[in-house]
Amino acid sequence: MAQQTLLRNARVIDCISKQPRDGVSILIRGERIVKVDARIDAGADTDVIDCTGKTLMPGLIDTHVHATMVDEIDLQLFLGAGVTTARDVGGKLEKVIALRGRVNSGAVLGPRLFVCGPLLDGRGDSFDHQGEFGIMLDNVPDVAAAPGKINQLLGAGVDGIKLYFSMTPDIVEACIKAVDKRVPVTGHLGRTTALEAVNLGIDGIEHMWITPYNDICPIEMRLTPDISMSSPRFSKTTFKGWEEADLHGPGAQALFGAMVEKQVKMGTTLDLLWLANIGLEAALADTDRIYIPQACLNRQRHLAKIVKAGPEWDIHTGFPPGKGDKALDKQKEAVRILHEAGGVVVGGTDCCGVAYPPPGFALLREVELLADAIGNMAALKAVTAAAASALRMEDQLGTLAPGRYADILVLGKDPSQDVRSLRSLERVYRAGVAHDPQAILAGYPARDMNNLGMA
Repeated sequence: MAQQTLLRNARVIDCISKQPRDGVSILIRGERIVKVDARIDAGADTDVIDCTGKTLMPGLIDTHVHATMVDEIDLQLFLGAGVTTARDVGGKLEKVIALRGRVNSGAVLGPRLFVCGPLLDGRGDSFDHQGEFGIMLDNVPDVAAAPGKINQLLGAGVDGIKLYFSMTPDIVEACIKAVDKRVPVTGHLGRTTALEAVNLGIDGIEHMWITPYNDICPIEMRLTPDISMSSPRFSKTTFKGWEEADLHGPGAQALFGAMVEKQVKMGTTLDLLWLANIGLEAALADTDRIYIPQACLNRQRHLAKIVKAGPEWDIHTGFPPGKGDKALDKQKEAVRILHEAGGVVVGGTDCCGVAYPPPGFALLREVELLADAIGNMAALKAVTAAAASALRMEDQLGTLAPGRYADILVLGKDPSQDVRSLRSLERVYRAGVAHDPQAILAGYPARDMNNLGMA
């Protein structure tokens, strides 16, 4: 058996250089990249693969998933779509730590997993602890409780901390101080504004739609404590607020300026409005639907009864399908402004917690939306090099360079010209181990596109 692999004579997007480079080879030994150069002497015991006409780039990184909300078999969808690393940003501690161990050891086929443990809410609950999403939730009810809770999570070995919607600024500050930079802290916030969190020292914020909302929207349209994310008023209010937001006004400019100065990562999750982006008719015809995991379908059946959904039952988001397209356009504009000012844009999806788009494929959709906002190369870096920096793993992941993990995609087309060419995936290397994405997807228990009924 060959001790090393040489991928020879490819176009390489290393996510370090500004543009792809032609005629480049990559030498892999074990889990790592040994050399990236135009001329590499393979030597003995080398499996040489001619990649003429192919494009190589780093494996994709989804920084916002909820892996314990689906079954282990569903995690292979990430690799099938080219996602070699994912960060779980909300799951029951014991369950998500155990899952990380099984996936990272290779016992379960899936992406390399980083975990944050539970969502840390504040004094109130953003949703019912006994409900479908209650397994993800924990509380830090006051400032005094912050050190104990944070040290419990760090002692268990989490890779990051996720602060949640009802947490107030005093508790956010106490949690950030308790972490003391030992791991990255990110937040899906509401009671604390994004600017407050940035000034308190948070490392990242999640959801362009939600966390920056009160900084950016008109004052009279801000979210108040009585509007929860599960409220019917939430989408209606935030869509209108985004439509009327002044992205060059003092609130937006103060936030963007602070994020650039402190290099706070913006986890975008634009794909939450993918249905609004393409419209209901196109979404119903989207073949990605067949890969929605069974656990998500079970939750969708329950939701469908509440919203009286029709044939769109499996992709229904809880608010009227197709709404939010103007808000999404404004969010993409906000991403562009932040990026052009020097901010760090990071791709993430909320997949597994949200049914559609499904795991892996959701990040492909996210890249399409990011490319609309910031261009192809910047969008690719948002889900590779920039995403690795959000994990504090930039010296290990996200770029093709000696010493990095050999997480490599072999593509039939060049995504720097059109990011939809990520769909031309022919081979996936995760830590030097090759996987056939077509075989992975062919072996997955996908649904029949001609029979997507609720039964």
